[in-house]
Amino acid sequence: MSTSSVADYLQGLIELGVLFAAIGFGAMRLRRRLLPGWAGAVARLAEIVLGLGILVLTLEIVGVVGLYHPGWVLVVGIAAGLGIGLAATPRGEGIGPPSPEVSLFLLALTTVAATAVAAHWAFPTQAGLDHGMYLPNSTWHNMPFAARFVQDHTVGGLLFTEPLKLSVWFYPQNSELLHSAGILFMQNDFLSPLINMGWLAGCLLAAWCIGRPYAVGATALIGVGLILDENMLLLYQPGDAKNDVMGLFFFLAAAAILINGEAERRRATSTADSSASREERGPFGLPRFSRFGTGPLLVASLAAGLSLGTKINMLAPLGALTIGVIVVSLPTERVRTALYWAGGLIAGGGFWFIRNALNSSGNPLPWIHPGPIPGPDQLDIYVRRPHTVADYIFNSSVIKNYFFPGLNNDFGPLWPAVLALILGGIIFVVWRAETPTVRMLGVVAGFAAVAYLFTPLTAAGNAGAPTGFERNVRYFAPALMLGIAILPLLPDLRKGRRPYILLAIVVALLAESLITSNQWDNIGYRPGAVSLAILLIAVPVVATLLLQRRFPIILVVAGVLVALAGGTVYGHEREKDYLNGRYRVDTVPDQIPLGIPQAMGITNGLKDQHIALGGSTTGFKQYLFYGRDLSNRVQYIGDRGSNGTFRPITECAEFRRALNDGHYNYLITAPPHINLNIPPPETTWVESDPNSQLVETFFGTSVYKLTGPLDPAGCEKLTPAQRTGDPLLGATH
Repeated sequence: MSTSSVADYLQGLIELGVLFAAIGFGAMRLRRRLLPGWAGAVARLAEIVLGLGILVLTLEIVGVVGLYHPGWVLVVGIAAGLGIGLAATPRGEGIGPPSPEVSLFLLALTTVAATAVAAHWAFPTQAGLDHGMYLPNSTWHNMPFAARFVQDHTVGGLLFTEPLKLSVWFYPQNSELLHSAGILFMQNDFLSPLINMGWLAGCLLAAWCIGRPYAVGATALIGVGLILDENMLLLYQPGDAKNDVMGLFFFLAAAAILINGEAERRRATSTADSSASREERGPFGLPRFSRFGTGPLLVASLAAGLSLGTKINMLAPLGALTIGVIVVSLPTERVRTALYWAGGLIAGGGFWFIRNALNSSGNPLPWIHPGPIPGPDQLDIYVRRPHTVADYIFNSSVIKNYFFPGLNNDFGPLWPAVLALILGGIIFVVWRAETPTVRMLGVVAGFAAVAYLFTPLTAAGNAGAPTGFERNVRYFAPALMLGIAILPLLPDLRKGRRPYILLAIVVALLAESLITSNQWDNIGYRPGAVSLAILLIAVPVVATLLLQRRFPIILVVAGVLVALAGGTVYGHEREKDYLNGRYRVDTVPDQIPLGIPQAMGITNGLKDQHIALGGSTTGFKQYLFYGRDLSNRVQYIGDRGSNGTFRPITECAEFRRALNDGHYNYLITAPPHINLNIPPPETTWVESDPNSQLVETFFGTSVYKLTGPLDPAGCEKLTPAQRTGDPLLGATH
């Protein structure tokens, strides 16, 4: 699948461009039908949500019937975009939400701040483009899911990654679906390290739209930029396939659409002679809602569904948002509000939960097991024990030795000020917000903060040693982002000089985060980082401002085309660098277990091979074995049971039969993740068979070439102790 030719590169970009153009046409026309009168940034935000919703549904429809090929996706996507666009005729001018004038100074400050955050993210992005994506979630399940969609030409199946309790094969996979689309058309994963840069820009746009009706878009955007710039996201999102930032974008987008919808309805009802205020029906003849308007409610619910279909950790914040939307609706509208909102949730994320129910006896949330509905019967095995922050809330030793240092590493030395500003602000929003919707969003942010304390894995690790706390503070991001975005909307903070004081505070905090970062030390990345940030943020913002100020359109379009042409040319050079440097043994990060890079070096040279994995360490790094062209089919070997159960195989004969059934060409074994010094039992089970040839062994990781079926009866030659073993060492059977 890999390519570095100009023709293939341009073909992939052109096909994606045609697909996006058709879907964009449909999204624009649908937005004009649902949200007439909306203009500027908030209209673009709604169109992005609608366009991505159309794209996700297109990929699901094509993939679920086994036609997941570039041609079919292109045909169905174009048909969907053009069909929706032609059917969704605009309804008229509309009134739109308030759009107070913004000074040139604030626009310039906001653009500089957003560009700086994007440039900061571009440093680890370029590291990903240089070496490949190595973070655990990406190699464990994010990218394997995406690659398997393309290999199988189908979407919705279960890829059993390893036999841990987490059952990650049931996770919602909107993010992986979009990564797979990039692989499908580009024939490689070059776009994957870049995708989170797009979600960064989307989060900043949504933040601006949250504050825009109240003339505080700059403060909201810079505040969200502050959270994005903290190490809890900066070190784990850009340049990799982790999907937290995608879920956050849709979460913020839902809030922004609701706020603007409420602002529009308030504006309409305050204008006595407004035709919009006299309309009795909404788009497509649907009843009009007094709180948000029908169109905003539908678009916001789609955004919420896309967020839920991306990240299971968004379940608590989105559950609170769902209840909040229904509660703040007028009593006579609550049933219809619930139905419309449920429709958007299902459209945006329902596919994965229906898939779960079909594979787990009707259980859409199979992790909730045991319970009234059957689920996977997994062993009690974790990478780290799933302790919560609440488990240690009164443990001064853990707080002092783990929580405080972790917060300092994630937020910098000013972390008490950052958290106090946001958490204190949430309380004041709930108490003093001007409108029911903003107050409701304050409650949602507060609930998300409390839910974080009780979320499994937030203090992952052995009892008394939550080593996973620092990495998983990212689960706190929904509360922090929404909280800081709605804080400037408080009426008490929009009086006199107070807006500028709050703006100065968030600017100072962001400046401290940017200045003290060591990301800037990589001098070689600076030109590329600045260029990528300018292309992503500054170019569209400046082009929009020039058009608004009646600058000659031909000059603006010419400038944008020149920037895109330069980005396209540079992109091809970076693609070649990426494909040449991706997953090389000599550039592997230090945290990758010894032996895994050497095994990766062997599989990099393989094509179209079936590769079996044994030992949980291989499961966590399985994407590294897909080969340079992503054609190797990689599968962890385990025992598949009912309701999505996947357990380790503990007997030699059964393991050999599983290898034979899968017609595997290679086997990679590695020590279990809980003790890298203990040899895996799978090695003993296969090495004595004449059809198993050892290719190489590195630090306990072994690569075998399987030249024919293994003999299960040959296991009788082993001692009873050798014939059985626990690949995960310490599991309870």
